[in-house]
Amino acid sequence: MVFSGDFGDCSSLTCELLAQQNSLVLSGFYWQLFTSMFVHFGPLHIIFNMVGLYYFGRLNESVFSTPKFLTIYFVSGLLGSVMTLVLLPADTVSGGASGAIFGLVGSYVAIARRAQNMGAALLYALVIFVESSFLPGVNILAHLFGLISGIALGLLFSSQQQPVGYSESYG
Repeated sequence: MVFSGDFGDCSSLTCELLAQQNSLVLSGFYWQLFTSMFVHFGPLHIIFNMVGLYYFGRLNESVFSTPKFLTIYFVSGLLGSVMTLVLLPADTVSGGASGAIFGLVGSYVAIARRAQNMGAALLYALVIFVESSFLPGVNILAHLFGLISGIALGLLFSSQQQPVGYSESYG
């Protein structure tokens, strides 16, 4: 977005085609529900998302297979986009990977559940959620529904595999 000269007013062709604009999605630009995950509105926006992706991506990659990891990431991001479309006004413009990254945060909560650290992981996720929600222009619905879907998918996927990275001892 910065390279296209767009600093948040969504006037460039890049923003018109790729960022989620609810009015355009409702008129047939359905791809924006997906492409908006790759559009960021400035350097700080992408930096925060990439730090989150690096940290929570590594935690998830150590537990889930690549297909499961990508499913968590993209389903969480898409659910955040769909709920933005459904619950926010038609003039809403949205972009960023936050919904998908919050999906990874949610799946980390599910992983921690298996390691009996769910309370600490959930508190950590809620702190990140609340802190990021006070930043201007943040799409809290994408964060919330990304987090919820990440928890659900993380619970589903982690229940299907053997424990990784820790052991349980009795005695």
